Amino acid sequence: MKNFFVFNEGFSKSKTASYILSLQISNSGYSYTIVDSAGNSYAAINHHNFDKKLADKSLVEKAESMLKEDLFLSKNYKTVFFSVIESKSTLVPKEMFDRKQIKKYFTFTQPLDEYEELHFNYIKKANAYNIFAIPSDITTLMVNKFPEVIFVHQNNVFVNDIISRAENLKFKLPYIQININPGSFDIGIFKDDKFQMINTYQYTDDNDFIYYVLNTINQYDIKLNKAYINFSGLIEKDTEFYYFIHQYIPKINFLKLNTGLAFNFKDVEGHLFYNLLNLHNEDY
Repeated sequence: MKNFFVFNEGFSKSKTASYILSLQISNSGYSYTIVDSAGNSYAAINHHNFDKKLADKSLVEKAESMLKEDLFLSKNYKTVFFSVIESKSTLVPKEMFDRKQIKKYFTFTQPLDEYEELHFNYIKKANAYNIFAIPSDITTLMVNKFPEVIFVHQNNVFVNDIISRAENLKFKLPYIQININPGSFDIGIFKDDKFQMINTYQYTDDNDFIYYVLNTINQYDIKLNKAYINFSGLIEKDTEFYYFIHQYIPKINFLKLNTGLAFNFKDVEGHLFYNLLNLHNEDY
């Protein structure tokens, strides 16, 4: 995806203190959306790929460059949400959750590196807490820049959305949702009136991607012609990736925004930034 910055006619950089900023970063680049809550609309969207000189730098160094060089990230905002595209997280049911035990819950399923710190969000629809790790240096950077920043995991929107959409289906078939990130993807399944699973897979090529998708679906005994499947994230029509997936999943549906905010960017497909566009919508 190429770099771009789009904004509405009413957008004003002098009014950012009244806007909501949702920002996410990965090793390949960063994106953000600016919401004008008073105008009930998305005011601006930006996507920026890190250039070659940053390719071998750490994520912390990339975040430093992002905050230093982007004019709109030097502004003050009413509220700031921040997410690192990160696969390390674990869900804990609300009735079992104890904030004093979050390290124990987390390290039961994966290691916690020395340079990482833990955060958690409540996912209302799942009635569970999502515990996730962020490099400590990045949280320090963000807090220094935006003291009231809210740290959010990429799967919060994803899980809430899966359950909400599945519960409102006319026909109670299995529901599968896939969100594609740079180098990884999230997959979630709702079946038999129950949220069944969520997982994040790293992949290196198209064959990796489709193997993990089909294998996960088969594990839950789901037939592709008897299920709803929605995609979001980095997938676009009329691309080699799209047509490759289409060989295995004939009906590819893209998620449509349902935030209630006006989205007036005709050249930007909402599903590409679905999680980001919904970060501000969740109750953390």
